[in-house]
Amino acid sequence: MLKVALPIKARSVPLFSSIAFISITSLILASCSMSSPSDLRAKADEQIKSNNLVEAEKILKKTAADQEQSNGSNDVQLAPTLSALGDLYIRQGKYAEAATLFDRASDIQQKAMAPQLVALTTSLNGKGMSLMGQGKFVAAEQVLQQALAIREDNLPAGALPIAESENSLAQLYFQTAHYPQAEALYKEAIGTYEKVKGAESAEAANVRNNLASLYYSEGKYQQAEPIFKWSISVFERTSGKESIDVANACNNLAELMRSQKRNAEAEPLFLRSLAIYEKAVGKDSLSVATACNNLAILYRVQGRFADAEPLYKRAIAIYDGSSGVSNQQFANVLDNYAELLQATSRAEEARAVRSRASAKIAQS
Repeated sequence: MLKVALPIKARSVPLFSSIAFISITSLILASCSMSSPSDLRAKADEQIKSNNLVEAEKILKKTAADQEQSNGSNDVQLAPTLSALGDLYIRQGKYAEAATLFDRASDIQQKAMAPQLVALTTSLNGKGMSLMGQGKFVAAEQVLQQALAIREDNLPAGALPIAESENSLAQLYFQTAHYPQAEALYKEAIGTYEKVKGAESAEAANVRNNLASLYYSEGKYQQAEPIFKWSISVFERTSGKESIDVANACNNLAELMRSQKRNAEAEPLFLRSLAIYEKAVGKDSLSVATACNNLAILYRVQGRFADAEPLYKRAIAIYDGSSGVSNQQFANVLDNYAELLQATSRAEEARAVRSRASAKIAQS
């Protein structure tokens, strides 16, 4: 409760006697004691405008002390008073004292805003992922780093939202070939998920699957393959055999096997992945387009052009009808189709498709 100073009782003495024994500061503080902190800060500002910096300092110090005594040292209403006193110290050249006060004020305000800031990171993380999906990597990195920084500043170490941000930022670094940074972030996220959710959790498996994709891109097939297989088994158990998580892991394992010319093993995995995507997210989804492209590549390298071509055409048709695909990704599928056209002696068609791919790159 705010402690109120008792008003000075009138006595049968000349008025000038009372004034003689009561300092100007006492009168100011006594008259201000019933005022709100904002009123007191306004009175201090009046003193500053009148160049009475000493009196302003006394008002602000007492206001801060009363606020702390009444509401505690972390009360959000204390921050403006501390900032006002800090501004005064800057005027007086007391920069070290001012910095200390501003540190306290910002710390109080940050703690008060923490729930709102942390809630904001959900949108920031989603925005970063959507930008990354469009190939806007610079903008995506800025947003994802902002989300991670807010979470690290306002949540305890090892909190799950921090792991989510680490995984998201790692995916961006993976896609931009910053492999050491991506690997470090993936491992940080895995450690958190395994500790909090369990080593056999879907969350831990998801990040391990991403790490395995990185190993695959680096040509570390022996490290990647067992992780992909383990991820599939975990996802089947935790998410269901027809989950998107299973489809993603099957696609990744199939890509690895195709790279090793283990085509007979890769094909059923690609087909399973495609079937899951069609059922889970729709036959005209971008995931289906990606799966069609990947399976078409397998058929093309096997010389199964009749099987590959309709898959390429289907992927291109889906991309044509979508605004969410990146120009680079679209160009890659066009280039893949152009190779098939070239291999089947349709050079003019191949040139036209390659020209379209170049135009997509130019738009990036």
